[in-house]
Amino acid sequence: MKTIILTHSDSDGICAGAIALSRFPDAEVFFTKPVSFMEDLRACDADRIIITDIAITHKDIPEITRILEDKARDGDILYFDHHPLPDSSRKRMSEILKEYVFGEASASELIYKYYQDDIPAERVWLAIYGAIGDYEEKTEFVRERMNNWDARALHFEASMIFLGMKDNDFDDYDSKRKMVQTLASGKNPSDIPGLMDAARRAVTDEFRLYELVKDNAEKSGEVGYVKDVYSFGFRGPSALFAATVTDSRVGLAAFLRKNKLDITMRSRDYSVKLSELAEKAGEAVGGAGGGHSHAAGARIPLDKFEDFVREVNRLLKTM
Repeated sequence: MKTIILTHSDSDGICAGAIALSRFPDAEVFFTKPVSFMEDLRACDADRIIITDIAITHKDIPEITRILEDKARDGDILYFDHHPLPDSSRKRMSEILKEYVFGEASASELIYKYYQDDIPAERVWLAIYGAIGDYEEKTEFVRERMNNWDARALHFEASMIFLGMKDNDFDDYDSKRKMVQTLASGKNPSDIPGLMDAARRAVTDEFRLYELVKDNAEKSGEVGYVKDVYSFGFRGPSALFAATVTDSRVGLAAFLRKNKLDITMRSRDYSVKLSELAEKAGEAVGGAGGGHSHAAGARIPLDKFEDFVREVNRLLKTM
């Protein structure tokens, strides 16, 4: 039975993918993201498709639902995710898929809980690593499991993933696929050759990045932002630092990607629902957006950045 794992390329996606691969060691692993998910899904040809940690942009929901429905007629599709979807869409997913597991937890936690009886007990570490990397470690499940081990060691190992992958040696899909395979085999992140050195370099670079953002960030209303600063792999910290150094509620880091602008969003104010902000502001300027409550992003036309910032400020007045 041919199995394909479609997962996100961040730390939660890597850990969730590794848990799935631990259960189905002969599966093929592919990385995708919201803006390319529809086409990547369309290209999948397998008896079993496991999807983890992939958000669906609002405008793509009808077509992706149709593709899932078509493929579900000929095989098993299991979808593990925590990104917001309309209630009607979640209900439809539950009806047409073999399993649709949604919850307010990391994708790593969700898929581990589903397969925990079929994989080694120590794979719970992957669930914890993924949760830490996705700021989802405060769930009851993760807090209880962390009591069984040294939390400092778990945070150390989790850091190897989300810091190490920022380095050029680990930012491509082939390197991340090897990470998934290594973790699925039962080894820890610190066992991956070169990853610890990559994480150390990332920490050093991040402190340098702060100074760079401090010198280049601008402010508009309650939004601090930087454009094309440093490496694309540091987009999250760039956005957070932009908020910090400009004393703004929301920070943006914009990067040119071919004929679009990729925008990463972070906030120091946890009352701000960034996923809602990104989706609404993105669609208002002819783009798309989404993500998590505390970490989100958007892809918009090149000439719409100022309009996007204005829309974010307008929406912030309602939050």
